[in-house]
Amino acid sequence: MFAVVQLHREDSSWKIIERICETKYMNPQTTETNEAAHIECVLKVLTTPQTLASFEECRERVRNIAENMQPRCIADGNEVMRFYGTTIACSLGLVNYSSTLSCTLEQCGLCQILKHGFNANQEFHGERGVLTTATSDQAFDSIILFESTEYDQEALPILRKCVIVCRVIAGRVHNPLQEIQEETDLGFDSLIKKINRDSSDIEELCILNPRAILPCFVVIYNAMLRRSNF
Repeated sequence: MFAVVQLHREDSSWKIIERICETKYMNPQTTETNEAAHIECVLKVLTTPQTLASFEECRERVRNIAENMQPRCIADGNEVMRFYGTTIACSLGLVNYSSTLSCTLEQCGLCQILKHGFNANQEFHGERGVLTTATSDQAFDSIILFESTEYDQEALPILRKCVIVCRVIAGRVHNPLQEIQEETDLGFDSLIKKINRDSSDIEELCILNPRAILPCFVVIYNAMLRRSNF
């Protein structure tokens, strides 16, 4: 479904993504302050015409349904930039490894997305969707590694964390915590799971239609993990 190319540090896109996606993480071996997770590699996602057309269909659907409703939905389908965190189990993006072909490892979350697209595997208020975050920090921290009951831990590869920068057609956003029945009756395209009380920013947004998420860049960090629920 998707192909990727590796960017050089001199590329302007790398510098922009670096500013957006600089993040920190808590070292699981200590209780000290957060450590910086340096960006090791940036991949640009290449989209097929068919995938792009499907994404634009999601936009048009929202615009048609949202007539006389939210101005942002009418203008562009309420397109926003969101982040999605996952793991890498293969050598994609490693230094001195030039291949950009996706692998077939089930544990490799990134390659599964590149081959099959996003999976609506998050259940929230009776709906299933894809959980996205407002910042790369939040996406990085949301990554959950495999439990020992699911896989032979000794057979697991070293897992790296990555964050996918996405264009998202959020469409009609519903906040189930407010329990506004009118919004529910009119239908919605995404659900607010977590909101920042101070800034009112939507920290976690569940996108109901995976085709409304278009990956643009993959940011691979130097944090390597193994047999841990980091």
